[in-house]
Amino acid sequence: MSGRLRLAVFQSAPVLRDPEENARRIAEAAGRTRADLVLTPELSLTGYDVGDDAARLAVVAQVGGAAPFAGLGEAAVLVGLVERGEAGLHYNTAALVRDGRIAFRHRKLYLPTYGMFDEGRIFARGAELGTFDAAEGWRAGVLICEDLWHPALAYVLAMSGIHLLLVQAAAPGRGVAEGGEAGGRFASWDVWERIVRVTAQLYGIYVALANRAGVEGAVTFAGGSLIAGPDGSVLARGPEEGEAVLEAELDADEVRRARTPGAHLRDDDPRLTLRLLARLVGEP
Repeated sequence: MSGRLRLAVFQSAPVLRDPEENARRIAEAAGRTRADLVLTPELSLTGYDVGDDAARLAVVAQVGGAAPFAGLGEAAVLVGLVERGEAGLHYNTAALVRDGRIAFRHRKLYLPTYGMFDEGRIFARGAELGTFDAAEGWRAGVLICEDLWHPALAYVLAMSGIHLLLVQAAAPGRGVAEGGEAGGRFASWDVWERIVRVTAQLYGIYVALANRAGVEGAVTFAGGSLIAGPDGSVLARGPEEGEAVLEAELDADEVRRARTPGAHLRDDDPRLTLRLLARLVGEP
């Protein structure tokens, strides 16, 4: 690992069911930065509440294939889209677009189907958790919204050697009357920030979260995107309302510093974890 990585987070308010317009906005935002990598929210190309229009909006997103929407700019951009999968299945997918092609994809693993969420009816679950090179010497992994609430996934990515965790989200705001611990508009956002900062500090990695803004129907999304350093500090934070572009320069030396002397990843024993989990599920 060496050098620096310029990261931008575009906290967008996508137009529901209008991928061409959303692609144009993403390209415009990316063009205002000097970033090597631009992170956008969950389903940033379609909006969140796609419902039964998922089939109409679904696009092919094969790794190595052409990107479904042209003109996303020169920077590598991680977009959110509805992917047309095999056998008529559709996925809530994060796709890395680089030089006009799909360089990496992550299909959302945990699909919330409670309260306002209906993802289990619309999407199929992903089955893999991979990593990719965000830049020379920078290994990255991706989680989508609910995925972050399952700590085993961040653990697996950390044990895979990532230096940067990219998280897409479409998290609504809740608890408006009470406000958050820091006096923010939404009480619900405090826990998101805690998870991001603890994950960063625990593993000595950068964690970037792009949460969407705007309103769909009766739902107001919470914004508040942030970038956390490997020591758990907040390097950039987005507003609770409206679109915004956050930028930070990530430094490989900060990753090394955060892991010295307390290199928890060095001391972790995944074989022990595997053995204990196998016992829990009843495998020999």
